Amino acid sequence: MNRHSILPRLSVNRPVTVLMIFLALTVVGIVAYTDIPIELFPKGFVFPALGMWVPYNNANPSEIEEQIARPIEEIVQTIHGVRRVETSSRNNGCWTWIEFAGKTDMDVAYADLRDRIDRVKPELPDDIERIYPRKFSDDDEEIVFMAVSLDKQYEDAYSLLDTHLRKVLNRIDGVANVELWGVDRKAVQVLVDQASVDAHNINLYQLVEDMRRDNFVLASGYVNDAGKKFYVRSLGKYENLEEIQNLRISNTNLRLKDIAEVKFDVAEDKRWIQRFDRKPAVWVGLFKESQANTVEICNNVMEVLDKQVRANPLLAGMSFQVIFDQGTYVLESINNLMNAGLWGGILAFLVVYFFLRRFRMTLIINLAIPISLLVTIVVIYFMGWSLNIMTMMGLMVSVGMVVDNSIVVVENIYRLRKEGLAPREAAIQGASEVAMPITMATLTTVVVFLPLIFMGDNPGMTFYMARMGVPVISALLASLFVALIFIPLATMIFSAAKEPQEAKIITRANAFYQRMLERTLARRVDAALIFAILGVSSFGIMQAVPKTDETQGNINDVRFIFELPGNYTIEEANAYFDSFEEFLYANKEKYDLRSVETRFSTDWGQVRAYLNKPPQQQWWQVVGLSIGRKLGLVKNGAMTREEVIENVKENAPKRAGIEMRTRWRQETASEQGTMTVVLYGDDTDRLTDLSHEVERRLRAIPGLLDVGTELEDGVDEVRLRLNREQATKYGVNPQAVAGTISYALRGVELPDYRTEDREVDIRVQMRKKDRETLHQLMNLRMRQQNGQEVPLANIAEISVRRGYGRITRNDGKTMLAITATTTEENAQHLYRQIDQAMEGFEMPRGYSWDKGQRFDRMRENQDTTNYGLYLAVTFVMLLMGVLFESVILPLSVIVCIPFAFFGVGWTLFLTRTPMDIMAMIGLFILVGVVVNNAIVLVDLINQLRLQGYSRHDAIILAGRHRFRPILMTAGTTIVGLIPMALGTSQVIGISYAPMGRTLMGGMISATILTLLVVPVAYTYFDDLREMWKQLLAIMFGKRRREAEA
Repeated sequence: MNRHSILPRLSVNRPVTVLMIFLALTVVGIVAYTDIPIELFPKGFVFPALGMWVPYNNANPSEIEEQIARPIEEIVQTIHGVRRVETSSRNNGCWTWIEFAGKTDMDVAYADLRDRIDRVKPELPDDIERIYPRKFSDDDEEIVFMAVSLDKQYEDAYSLLDTHLRKVLNRIDGVANVELWGVDRKAVQVLVDQASVDAHNINLYQLVEDMRRDNFVLASGYVNDAGKKFYVRSLGKYENLEEIQNLRISNTNLRLKDIAEVKFDVAEDKRWIQRFDRKPAVWVGLFKESQANTVEICNNVMEVLDKQVRANPLLAGMSFQVIFDQGTYVLESINNLMNAGLWGGILAFLVVYFFLRRFRMTLIINLAIPISLLVTIVVIYFMGWSLNIMTMMGLMVSVGMVVDNSIVVVENIYRLRKEGLAPREAAIQGASEVAMPITMATLTTVVVFLPLIFMGDNPGMTFYMARMGVPVISALLASLFVALIFIPLATMIFSAAKEPQEAKIITRANAFYQRMLERTLARRVDAALIFAILGVSSFGIMQAVPKTDETQGNINDVRFIFELPGNYTIEEANAYFDSFEEFLYANKEKYDLRSVETRFSTDWGQVRAYLNKPPQQQWWQVVGLSIGRKLGLVKNGAMTREEVIENVKENAPKRAGIEMRTRWRQETASEQGTMTVVLYGDDTDRLTDLSHEVERRLRAIPGLLDVGTELEDGVDEVRLRLNREQATKYGVNPQAVAGTISYALRGVELPDYRTEDREVDIRVQMRKKDRETLHQLMNLRMRQQNGQEVPLANIAEISVRRGYGRITRNDGKTMLAITATTTEENAQHLYRQIDQAMEGFEMPRGYSWDKGQRFDRMRENQDTTNYGLYLAVTFVMLLMGVLFESVILPLSVIVCIPFAFFGVGWTLFLTRTPMDIMAMIGLFILVGVVVNNAIVLVDLINQLRLQGYSRHDAIILAGRHRFRPILMTAGTTIVGLIPMALGTSQVIGISYAPMGRTLMGGMISATILTLLVVPVAYTYFDDLREMWKQLLAIMFGKRRREAEA
């Protein structure tokens, strides 16, 4: 090792240069901090999946599966990079989810999907007008979501909101789109009178086809006249309502208004009712442009709402309730992280002062925190990233670690000064001696992020871990720079004539440690056996910790999902949900209820109860309240979400045939909060029969609630089977039969026409009173080839049976999911119970079952995590091999990792914290952090042995010299994590306490045991190294003698 490293020499010899570097970093850092954009999530990640929605209203799922889902499955499977295709057929259309390999270019995949849409469209039903492909991006989620409550009836609520809300908000800089949901939009309604068409022998199918052909715009090429080119467009579009009303019916003297009511109005059928706080409501979602600043846009939206929208007299009677404001979430999340980081910095300062007893020197060491963080912000800024929850989490994790290098340097410098070196020489030599070990210690933490960033085929993990890892890496490298260039100069300038007296408790602790170390080395066999038992037990306690793929999030709402009988009318459904809302508001104070959002139809409904957000508590408040509850001084607060759920399920009004389920996880969390068993096969009816037995088995598992299948979403449906023999006899075209029934019952959208300010839809359908009974359906007239008509009853048979609410297919196989909600966090334990419950369940040939995508993801994540941990340990080993110039001695440092896991296991177990994603990230960081103190200790042992000390004396002396810096570096890291580990503050509803507890527990156990385990392990591995040397000497010596002979 170079005795005088270049950076400490530069620090002492060029003080003005060092000062200028410090000022430059400060200025650039402040400028970057003021200009860096603030976002909730990092931007730029494109999820490797595409979606496609094919709307097809008032059809049954079986029909949609056969006519839409299957052709789409076949065509999209031909796109390069497709891993999985899942289709979901409902009574209003077909949704297709297409998942790609992680490294697929999604722009190319999207272009390929559009090409496949053009190819498959001729195979789909003729009345499908549009197919909507969807590409997922960062900006798919609303940044503002609000409810507009309507206190009275409006002539045209959609036009009012479109003109005076949607368009006003759309004009705000950075707003990409504003969407309205749940408001009836007026259209031209052509309501055909069955009696009139029968009386005049008019065929509904032919009428619709004629109207479709009459309403068109066609590009017809161009002509040349007098040397000029004129493009020709053939115009056949309807221009106004009167023109549609007066449309002549083919082969008659009748106008359309003679056989149908033609009006500009909302649809007769009210499919959905939605309310907010018991008033009719419209949902409004606002989306931003990709490069716009979320906080700024949200602030501008709130200002426009207050000054323009709410003040608009035309919108009187409407109230605007902002349900979600991402700008507020951003600031709240960032502030939570900043508060935790600030408290961590303050506590780290106090720890350093406790050990050093010098305010100025403590202040100098803790300057590593702001300087390192400013450098990190500069790096983030010039990389084009934003300040978001991931980068802020990286900064917060770094707070307690960035002072470690400075502490080691200061301690070594003070040690040399006590030995008689002048301040200048001590500064240079002290920093130079530890330059290599602290560099390697820093790099060990840096390299553990490489598996996190680059591991596996998980682009989401790579993207988000890079946003957290780069700030940590930058901060640690900056702290190394601070320790080697600022600290030597500071110790020289701020040196005192008399060094402060070490705290007596530290002196006594060091003396006690020396005695323990002597005894441990004297009885190292016994000690090794005890340590081995503790190390092995760490894996056992880790297995006892509950494991889940969920984070401990709390979005502070509860959702009640309702399945209604198929014979319910919208009025009966409305009466029930009125009573349910009444019940919730009667218990408003008890539940600490804020608002209620309701949406329902005749067969399904959802009530979303928003609870008041509990105050987020800092770590010191958590500790104080915990002590207060133990002493009986503080009573428990409002009911928890789980208590609210149980109370509602027990006491809410009930109706025969209405089933209620609960859900309290975010919808975006996919299967989180649910356990699933999925059956696969070819026949939906057979899957249905099998699902009943699976339901029975799952209901026997404690902890599983609301077990049910997708079939419960189904409604009674009428099935018509065309008698082809009769149809041929009467000369009826089967396609015309299907079209007539579809146009009469479901209605048909015709090409729209344009008014002065918007496009207006045209919809043709039988009047509601002409399509309410089976008798009316069977009397529909079908035209024969000879022009005569025959009733449907003569050529078709009818049956009524329970249909399917949804038919899902996965990679060409029909699947049926049996799901259950759960409040338990130990998903791994529940999956074991499911395996036990399913034992002996025989599946027919060609049928199979599994535990769903959530289980697959958990298993993949666990495999990836294990692989990443192995890589992290390997990288650490490689770095230590470079430092110690040995293959064996690094093992004496690696042994401290199992003891860190020992502390992690007990901490999570005792605090009842599951091993979730945040805790997993903490494990990775821990691998790189816990070895740092061991590295510095072993490096000093090696240095002392090179100076002539025996192994025993070198270990004892190194332990005495490194005792205080080890406690200081570990103490600053551990104490700096207290706000993270104990507070209830959250990031977008996700608690980061599991990460803090993982790091804290691991650091505490590793620090305590490292001081004894590492010296003992060093002796054994040093013996092994000597044995290896002797073996090599014998082997090569023998060969040399043989060669000489």
